Amino acid sequence: MRLIWHGTAAVEAVNAKGRILFDPFVPLKGSPVDVSLDEYDGFPYVFVTHGHLDHIVSLPDIIKRNPGTKVYCTGTPYRVLWSKGIPKRNLVLTGYGQTHDICGFTVRLFHGRHAELPRATFCRAYRILSSPHRGNLPYIIRENRKCRENDETVFYQIESEGKTVSLMGSLNLRDEVDYPIGSDLLILPYNGWEDNYLPAVRVIERLKPKRVLLHHYDDTFPPLTENMDLSRILEKYEGRVSAMKLRKMEMV
Repeated sequence: MRLIWHGTAAVEAVNAKGRILFDPFVPLKGSPVDVSLDEYDGFPYVFVTHGHLDHIVSLPDIIKRNPGTKVYCTGTPYRVLWSKGIPKRNLVLTGYGQTHDICGFTVRLFHGRHAELPRATFCRAYRILSSPHRGNLPYIIRENRKCRENDETVFYQIESEGKTVSLMGSLNLRDEVDYPIGSDLLILPYNGWEDNYLPAVRVIERLKPKRVLLHHYDDTFPPLTENMDLSRILEKYEGRVSAMKLRKMEMV
């Protein structure tokens, strides 16, 4: 199994029989991350981890270009995507505990938990409002009202070609859920908290993966986002944790 990162939380999984895609997103104007809509052409299956804008807002345009693509998602993003014009024939309602066998992949769903987003502070508000990319704010505010997480974050366990990959929708876990332990690889979204370091350590120590790849640490919808500092987590787990690189293929 091979993995390719397309920025934000967009991850492509590839095996000898086909490929699937998770959370495709086209960065907003002003982002240094160069990912275009045509990068997501040709995927037969898309899986959504949750309904925030950076996980679903690009999907209506993707489906217009790819009318045969199936999108697997839980109830809240299902309803939002349908309201945005994606036909129900393209939407597959799924949920925790379900398993999908698709083109050589086995994809299992567990109930995840979203990170606790940073508090609003004067300094953060000043940084956002003084940004040269503040023109994105009306769009972000409008889409945030529609694109809700609604406690429906998914943790995916992916199996293919004898390898296992845990892919988290956000940097948090539920205490009561028995997640898979010891996967060959954990894809960890290093984003969401005021300080991502301790939540990431808690997740890694609990799940005990053999390797960890960090993603979702980039600046893709300015002025709300900025590049995350990865130094502490990379130093703590030197040789075991690394950062995904845009469009670079990773072997599992």
